[in-house]
Amino acid sequence: MVRTRAQDQAAAKSEDTTSAPPTESKIPQKRQEPEDEDDTNEEDEPPTKASKKGKEANQGNNSTKGNESNETNDPNEGNESNQGSESNDGNKPNDGNKPNEDNKPSKSNKPNTTIRTLLSTHGTLPLSDTSLTSPQKPTPETLLAHLLNATLSSTRISHTLAAKTVRTVIDAGYANLSTLEKDTWERRTEILTEGGYTHYREKTATQLGELAALLRSEYDGDLNNLLGQAKEAAGSDASHEKVRDEVRSRLKKIKGVGEVAVDVFCDTAQGVWRELAPFLDPRSQKTAEGLGLSGDAEVLFGEPEIGRDPVEMCRLASVLTVVRLEGKEGEFT
Repeated sequence: MVRTRAQDQAAAKSEDTTSAPPTESKIPQKRQEPEDEDDTNEEDEPPTKASKKGKEANQGNNSTKGNESNETNDPNEGNESNQGSESNDGNKPNDGNKPNEDNKPSKSNKPNTTIRTLLSTHGTLPLSDTSLTSPQKPTPETLLAHLLNATLSSTRISHTLAAKTVRTVIDAGYANLSTLEKDTWERRTEILTEGGYTHYREKTATQLGELAALLRSEYDGDLNNLLGQAKEAAGSDASHEKVRDEVRSRLKKIKGVGEVAVDVFCDTAQGVWRELAPFLDPRSQKTAEGLGLSGDAEVLFGEPEIGRDPVEMCRLASVLTVVRLEGKEGEFT
C-alpha cells in the first residue's frame, strides 16, 4: 500500500509543470471542504496552472450565478439595486445614475402649448386698460383699485359691464382714497350710473363710503398695512398659503366683500402682492381642467410658461376668467 501511494504521488507530480511545495499533498483534502475555500488559503499555497484555471472557471461560474440570483431569483433585490437602494451599500450606484424624481423628466420641464396660446392671445394683466399710473406696483392706489374691481365684479352683472364700471370709477379718481372719501353718496351714485352699474348703484354707493372709512381707520388709508398685519399674524416663517388665509379673513370684514370678491382680489392682486401667489379661484380651476390643464394652482405655477412668477400666474388667472366669462373655451379644445 505504501508503494502504491508513492507511485500515485509520483504520477501526479509528473503531470504538473510546476513543482508544488511539500505541503501540496494536503491541499486536495482542504479544498474538498467548502468552508476552507477563501482568500486566506490562496496566500499560503501558490496555485498550479491547473488549479489556477480551475479557480478562474469557478469564479466565472460563481459570478454568473450571482448575477442570475440578483436578476431572477430575487426580483426584489434586483429592483432595489436598480433604484439605488441603500440596502446594499457596497453596490450602491451613485446619485447621478439613480432614477429618482429629480432625474426623471418633469412635466413642468415640457412646454405647455395650451398655456402658451392662452397667454399670447388673451393674457393681459388686470387693470392694464385703466388710467392707473402704476398698475404693476403695490401702491395704495393700485391696491384700492384691485379691491374696487373685486367688489364691482362679484355682483350679478355682465363681465363687460363690470369692466366698464371699474374703468369709470378709476377715471373718477376713486382709487385715491381721499377722492373717494370726499365725494358724496349722490356723486358716487352718479359715477356708478355713468359706468352702467344701475341695478346695485345705491347699495354700492353706500358700501364705497363705508369702505373708505374702514380703510382710513383700520389701515391708515393703505391696504399694504392689511398685508403687513396678515404677515405678522401668520408668523415670520409662514407659507404663502397661511398669509393668504390671513389676508382673506381681513378682507371679508369689509362690508360688501364676500367670498367671490375675495377670490377675484386674490386672482388679480397676486401680481403685486406676491404673498398671495399661486392662486386660482375655484371657477377658473374648473375652466383650466376643461382645457386639459391641471386645476392645481401649484402645478400651474411650476409650468415653464409661468416659471413660478406671480405676475405670470396673475396673467393666467385673468385669462382663464376671460375665457370662462366670454365662452371661449372652444378656441383651446
